[in-house]
Amino acid sequence: MLDEIACRCEATGCERQLDDGNCQLVFRTEGGERRAYECACGHVTVTVAAPSKG
Repeated sequence: MLDEIACRCEATGCERQLDDGNCQLVFRTEGGERRAYECACGHVTVTVAAPSKG
């Protein structure tokens, strides 16, 4: 379900969709995964996901 959520730039007036091509950094810990996306506008958006239960 959460895989279907689109990652979008949060800069005021931008809202571009961000994908793996925009991903500049992935950091994994026991607490989950953090990804940093750089948009063409120069803004950086960070996402945080809890580890999968499986």
